[in-house]
Amino acid sequence: MSGGNVSMVMTETDVSKLLAATTHLGAKNLNYQMEGYVYKKRPDGINIIHLRKTYEKILFAARAIAAIENPADVYVISSRPMGQRAVLKFARHTGATPIAGRFTPGAFTNQIQAAFREPRLLVVTDPILDKQPICEASYVNIPVIAFCNTDAPLKYVDIVIPCNNKSAQSVGLLWWMLAREVLRMRGSAECNRQAPWGTMVD
Repeated sequence: MSGGNVSMVMTETDVSKLLAATTHLGAKNLNYQMEGYVYKKRPDGINIIHLRKTYEKILFAARAIAAIENPADVYVISSRPMGQRAVLKFARHTGATPIAGRFTPGAFTNQIQAAFREPRLLVVTDPILDKQPICEASYVNIPVIAFCNTDAPLKYVDIVIPCNNKSAQSVGLLWWMLAREVLRMRGSAECNRQAPWGTMVD
């Protein structure tokens, strides 16, 4: 995924952060579509997620987000309480539009209501809890990026980022890494590959 570019290869610092945040620990259940992202299964039944594939998918998702001309057309959603602060901070740094908390049904499909929106891209924290916006996005052909655990259903999800989305530290770190990569790909002055990003992981 790095295309031979040394600066895009996962660093030792990134690996240690992902391990410290328990991003590699999946669920005991395994969806057949997530089998390709699992490295192995522990004796206690916990599935271990392949961190290299997680990092490659973060880069892939960042490319998709950076390709949208108007950053406000990217909608970031989290109905899970532990992801709401991460979504709001991601939106503040990248210019995306956050929907933290309850998603109003019909926001993408019902043109009569005041909350009607037309996003170009959707990023969700959990495809199980954020099922409603994913379902509505499928009706109006909006691509979806999702942070998925090993037991997550991948219906209507276009880009999967395999991770542990049940841990507050893991969710916060992944949104931070995604924001960092988006800013790097946009050529932001505050965040480049020569120096570490000054904003701390929340």
